[in-house]
Amino acid sequence: MKKDNWQEKLNIFLADFEHSSDVIGVLACGSYITGAPNSHSDLDVHVILSNAVDYRQRGNRIIDGLLIEYFANPPQQIQKYFADDLAEKSLMSQVQFATGQIITDLHGEVKVLKETALSMISSFYAEEKTASMSEMAKYFLWDMRDDLQCAYETNRPDFNFLYFNLLDKMISFYMDAINRPYTTKAIHGNICDEVVRRKYLLKELPDTAISTLITECIEATEKAHKITLFQNLTEAILQKFGGFNVDGYKLHSSLDI
Repeated sequence: MKKDNWQEKLNIFLADFEHSSDVIGVLACGSYITGAPNSHSDLDVHVILSNAVDYRQRGNRIIDGLLIEYFANPPQQIQKYFADDLAEKSLMSQVQFATGQIITDLHGEVKVLKETALSMISSFYAEEKTASMSEMAKYFLWDMRDDLQCAYETNRPDFNFLYFNLLDKMISFYMDAINRPYTTKAIHGNICDEVVRRKYLLKELPDTAISTLITECIEATEKAHKITLFQNLTEAILQKFGGFNVDGYKLHSSLDI
């Protein structure tokens, strides 16, 4: 798929869009805009609808071999997505608008959304946030390490499946604790690839030793190496947040009934 003909195919899609009378703007985003699309890349398209509509729609169309994934929403719905993502320490929707290319903008609404997204991303990284991890989260990390150690020692056939699932959970706990967005498809690139950081507007992680261990855990192939690295990463994260002793751990809370 050549990068230079995606807009022609997008125009074909837009000309046939069933709600074209409601469209006030279009923004294209993803690899075709940020760079380095491959044979599996689709074209992500935000179709901005009039504030007068009472619906939203998403879907997929293949135009001459190019898969177009579209998201049709009025501006107020997109602003809601921005707020929801920010509350979850995610910047997914904001990054799409911040890095996207405006195709059509009848009333300046897309420009406002793009500027809002850029401002939110800038504020997110500029704001001083205290890194912290709850004792419950620390217990979960300890428990996951114990579960994986048991699976290794008993030679469970699903060790590798369990390893990557628990690694995903551990990294998500860490990223939440340091107030950074987390997505499985970008964590390795966040650490190792400046191109990925530019694509998703990510900042390098603050602790080089932990970043190195995360990378090594993802790239490890041998079971013995995996269990050692998993233990080391768990301990490094726990120590980063004051350590943890399972003996005496307790959680006292009100009934939830």
